[in-house]
Amino acid sequence: EENKNEDCKGCPFITKTKAKPVISSSISHLSIEHHSVCNLRCNYCSETYYGGKKSKYNVVEFISYLSRSNSLDNCKKVVWGGGEPTLDKSFEKILEEIHTHANPETYHRVFTNSVRISDPIIKFLKRGLIKITTSIDAGTPEKFKIIRGRPKFFNVFENLQKYSNIDPDKVTIKYIFTEENTDEKELESFIENCLKYDLEKCNYQISVNYKKEKFNFEFLKSIAFLFTKLQKNNINKVFLDDHIMLRFTSLNKNELEQFNTYLQSHNLQNIILNPDKIQNLIIFGAGRIAGEIIKKTNFFKELKNFDIVDSDKNKIGKKIFNKEIKSPMMLKHDDRRVFIASAQFYDEVYKKITDIKGSNANILSGLII
Repeated sequence: EENKNEDCKGCPFITKTKAKPVISSSISHLSIEHHSVCNLRCNYCSETYYGGKKSKYNVVEFISYLSRSNSLDNCKKVVWGGGEPTLDKSFEKILEEIHTHANPETYHRVFTNSVRISDPIIKFLKRGLIKITTSIDAGTPEKFKIIRGRPKFFNVFENLQKYSNIDPDKVTIKYIFTEENTDEKELESFIENCLKYDLEKCNYQISVNYKKEKFNFEFLKSIAFLFTKLQKNNINKVFLDDHIMLRFTSLNKNELEQFNTYLQSHNLQNIILNPDKIQNLIIFGAGRIAGEIIKKTNFFKELKNFDIVDSDKNKIGKKIFNKEIKSPMMLKHDDRRVFIASAQFYDEVYKKITDIKGSNANILSGLII
């Protein structure tokens, strides 16, 4: 109540409630962030995440306890944050402990800077049990050093190439926009390096410095530029963070005019999805993003018809916007285009669609405004 814990300020998961929490030993989602040891010093980060602090308890023993008590039997995802998780000597031990005793469907999402190659990541990539996300945030070594704090630009690309050679579907490359890296030449150089190191088949996540809740309108131009240029270079799995997608839904009339003028001057106007050309669409995802774009965008005011699907069995059969949420299996015999209304699970949804349909031809990529 006194709000003394600075580490928890701004956390989106903190809510006020009068209801007592229901305590269960069953864990469906495990997040491991047990130290703040890192080999980079990103200018948008804080010492909370790179201060060098280590846990005051034995993490391996704790994970072993959870495993032995069957608390991880239903765990489907383990997320590794940091600090840099691969620097911890117990990284592989914890991976193996969870894999040995937890749900066999459990996979790991590791947020790593890829400065150093990780043998455990290579081992688990080959077994199909791990996904990685790496922020690069620059197109040149000089800018990388300014933003990421160390001269390791080429190391990161070389290591990502090694990971991608094993399974590009499980590699997500992230570009976090800051005040320093929005220049078009920087973005073009970033794409050139991604192509040089054969990273076309990876996932690409476009983000904005998390401290900028209400980021400058000018950022949207750079985001649109990067998004379109990636696609023009046959990099097809590109998605935006949810708060960026929602920012595009809130453009006022003046911003929209400025944005359209910019797109036309750079020959980027095809990034805006045209409801007249699509007419009938399937939205994959029945969460907040879908709700906001359906409710707020001109696109859906002009779209003739759409349906909604979701992988969550608890949502299937329920209704939103007078539309019954359907199973993804309806995609098998449906030739309509599919728009992925998800950021957190974009790669999973993309794979599910391609598995059901046999190709990615129907997946629609672009901006809904």
